[in-house]
Amino acid sequence: MTKTVLSVVMWIAVVLIGAYISVQRFQDAVGSDIGTDLRTFVAAAEHIREGRSPYTEFGYVYPPLVAWVLLPFEDFDAAVGPWTAASILSLWGAVAAITATFWRVLSWWQRPVLAGIAIVSALYSALLSLDLWLGQTDTFLPLVASLAVFFASRNRQIASGVSLAFGAIIKSWPVGLGLWMFRRGVQHRARLIGATLGTGVAFLLIALIVHGPGIFGEWIDRTLVLSEQDLVAYSVWGAGRHLFTQSAALAPLFVAPVVATAVSWLLAAAVIALIVVALRRPGDDALSMFNIALAVVLLIPVCHLWYFVLALPLLWVWIAHAMKGTRRLESLIAVGVLAVWWVIVFRLPPLDNQFGESTPQYIAVVFSSLLALGVSVTLAARADAGREREPLARQSEERVLAE
Repeated sequence: MTKTVLSVVMWIAVVLIGAYISVQRFQDAVGSDIGTDLRTFVAAAEHIREGRSPYTEFGYVYPPLVAWVLLPFEDFDAAVGPWTAASILSLWGAVAAITATFWRVLSWWQRPVLAGIAIVSALYSALLSLDLWLGQTDTFLPLVASLAVFFASRNRQIASGVSLAFGAIIKSWPVGLGLWMFRRGVQHRARLIGATLGTGVAFLLIALIVHGPGIFGEWIDRTLVLSEQDLVAYSVWGAGRHLFTQSAALAPLFVAPVVATAVSWLLAAAVIALIVVALRRPGDDALSMFNIALAVVLLIPVCHLWYFVLALPLLWVWIAHAMKGTRRLESLIAVGVLAVWWVIVFRLPPLDNQFGESTPQYIAVVFSSLLALGVSVTLAARADAGREREPLARQSEERVLAE
């Protein structure tokens, strides 16, 4: 059997397996009839149709784009099918974008293997089930981030910037991904920054024209009000608060407010330091993007469990590096650590959504994420430094031979 035939068979297998799991996730989400967040989005869209602000709906805290997209749907029942399908397809798009990013350096059999592992890790996930049940927006974020990486790999900085901007346009907090623009080694950085900021400003101008200047005050006010909810926060700020102070969200290890403050600030400082390393020693565009993504998630004061979906492509990127042989041992170590992280964060949450009631599981999520980030950033930096030494070593050899 020729390589071409084997490749086609492998791709067919990837599509069939992915389609089977996708149908399961779709039927499960549509049949759950929960849709807590999607119902809020649909209600916000209804307010717009009736000439009011989307923030008339108290629970709506997102940029207006989410409500605009749902304007054609008159109620939750009409929206849930298309919204769920779009959410699942966006993960397929993220897998396609990462696979395309590494297409040139992977062999004919490695490409479908990477795509297959990625699609299964994305869809075979209790965490994804929670996200789809709620009708959240988080599945769209890996798509726009992965597209930004793909376009950057082809030196199409304008397209990369437009994609990057949509992270914050879909959901405000991914504005932190904008740090990626300042990573070391970017070609035509001005184009990237201009496209990102230009897209964001264009969106704000459209919102101003459609809703009037008051929309921005309502948006900010609603964000501040809902950020005060006493919910489980899977972040460095939540680690100190939940583990060392009394709260309704989680049983603490013990109560010590001073320890809580110290732990949160020390962890925050560590994550910020890792962001600096990821910018100065990015490894490559993809590693830098998703290392920053995981760091941003860990720095969000109100961080829900399903926010980690944004960082999932980091596992796929390290698998691609391991396959192409980039410092293979170190890449395999990163894959191993991230695989454990994936099991803890994406597979262990129970389907009754009571995950946040378990202090040990909370600790496992937060600290496995911190470990994964630390290992990934460190190994990416080592790979980056190794690439710099290689040309210097070659130059030294050439000088010796010349002498």
